[in-house]
Amino acid sequence: MRRFFRMLIPLALIAVGVLWPVVIRPSSEASNAYDPVVFSNYDVDLIVSAGGRLDAVETITAEFPSGRHGLFKYWAVDNQNDPGVRQTPEVTSILLDGQPAPYQMLWEGGERFLVAKIGDPDEYLSYGTHVFEIRYNIEGVLDPAKTGADRTFADSTGEAAESQSVFYWNVIAQAWNNEIERADISVTMPGEIGRAQCSVGFGVGRACEDLSVSGNRVDLSATNLAPRTPVTLRAGVDVPTPPRDEVPWSFAWDRVLGQSVGGVLWVLALTVAAGLGAIFYYRTTVEPSPGFPLQYAPPPGLGPVQTEYIRTESVPKNGLTATLFYLAERGLIDMRQVNEKQWTLKSKVKDWGPWADVDSVSVAVASALNVMGPGREFEAKKTVSAGKKLNKAKTDMNAAVQKWAFDDGLMVKRKKELWVRTANAVAFILMLFGFFRWGFPTTMWALPFAAFFLFSAASWKDGVGSRRTESGRELWSRAGGFHRMLTTDSAETRFDFGARKDLYSAYVPFAVAAGAAALWAKKYETTTGTVAPQPDWYDSSSSRSSGFVGGSGGPDFDSFESALSSSIGAYTASQASSSSGGSSSSSSSSGGGGGAAGEGDAESPFPITPR
Repeated sequence: MRRFFRMLIPLALIAVGVLWPVVIRPSSEASNAYDPVVFSNYDVDLIVSAGGRLDAVETITAEFPSGRHGLFKYWAVDNQNDPGVRQTPEVTSILLDGQPAPYQMLWEGGERFLVAKIGDPDEYLSYGTHVFEIRYNIEGVLDPAKTGADRTFADSTGEAAESQSVFYWNVIAQAWNNEIERADISVTMPGEIGRAQCSVGFGVGRACEDLSVSGNRVDLSATNLAPRTPVTLRAGVDVPTPPRDEVPWSFAWDRVLGQSVGGVLWVLALTVAAGLGAIFYYRTTVEPSPGFPLQYAPPPGLGPVQTEYIRTESVPKNGLTATLFYLAERGLIDMRQVNEKQWTLKSKVKDWGPWADVDSVSVAVASALNVMGPGREFEAKKTVSAGKKLNKAKTDMNAAVQKWAFDDGLMVKRKKELWVRTANAVAFILMLFGFFRWGFPTTMWALPFAAFFLFSAASWKDGVGSRRTESGRELWSRAGGFHRMLTTDSAETRFDFGARKDLYSAYVPFAVAAGAAALWAKKYETTTGTVAPQPDWYDSSSSRSSGFVGGSGGPDFDSFESALSSSIGAYTASQASSSSGGSSSSSSSSGGGGGAAGEGDAESPFPITPR
């Protein structure tokens, strides 16, 4: 369930990236800027085929003032009578004064309008009369016979006979921002025309002039048209309504889904393929489990951080706390709480002998905090100097556990696995390109890349780029078996606390490293019927019982983790402040490089050289 909720955030972001064109839309109206160019004559010749194709020739005689480059011709690609139909024009030629004219095709109004920008943007047309000829064709212009039957028109002519199809069209588009003195329109149909109806303007409007039907041809005219005044014709034609491409969504979704059901199905298929490909590709980086037979003790000689690292290939989040608990449990350091935000860590041994069999990771932490030698101590409190040492201890711990794993032949590099991260990063970039339609026609094209990105995102986890050797896998099996004992229900993995009560405290550091301290305490309580005890080596003055680090129930270890976090936070804040100030005289150890391990460490017989 937790994993499901973690997936909700990226899924929600992807949904926003794909669907934003539906939510954020520019005005779906054509530009209504006044155009001073006046059409003295506008001839429209339309021919409709039996297959529903419109071939149009528009001849415009225009009177130009000075300082104009040309005209803008708008086509609305959506069909107001059927939201699933798209009627995108294909421009075949545009002439200006008998010569081919330069033009550019653009989208406006949330891609509801295809616009031909006619004219040379670097050259003005001369004052006076200019003639434009625009040729184009549009598929699917014949509608079912009942389309528009409920509308009232200002003028009609012809027989009111039942027709099989109807041509319902703005023969003068409302998108013209020009005054039109006279328009003459002729429409040739693929069959006998029944009744022809016409209106000028919106609603019922006013009657068209000279409306007439002759066989399969309709003629009409209109005069003195104000800018953005449509002329609408509805004419029945006795031919079967031809099939036309339709989609089950309105034009508002075109920027997401395009204008083809087939295109959507292709993208969905690619999305599934990309997701499966990502899963299979990522799985090539995942090591098969060696099996985890139940173990009642950690692998010999390993500290809690090493045990977790060989199990997960990741340095545990609470590794520093677990290591200090481990040193305290072994009697090497004394832990005492001074106050809510301060602890004292002090060496308990009078010579170096007991440190000889301590794992290298624990030695690295003790060395960084300068608690290895006789009489050494460290104050974990909210100061910059204490935070700096703790930060260095974490860095050295990380370096030491990795060095141990590779130097001891437990793990090897597998750099070819890192290519899955490269593929994941490329998928992320292409997903963003898809969201913003950079190089992609619609936002749905982001989905295949989003699927690959999501299902290969785990490649950024620790462990990709390395593999355990045979000896490493054997150690992994034992560490996993021990983890199973710590975390599974007591009914499944019975642990005799009565006979081995001392091992409860001994295994607390390993449980803290594994993030399973609360489960370990609950297991103790379930088995014995008593609350898990606070270890003798943990001298806390707190009377609270809020639980282990990362859990609840049993003794309170939160105060110690809080002190460490507060101290490291003070150091981190000082570094950030120094960086923002533009200079700093101190150097950060966060990179894991060398540097002094702590005052007096040169006397240690166990020198630490961070990798």
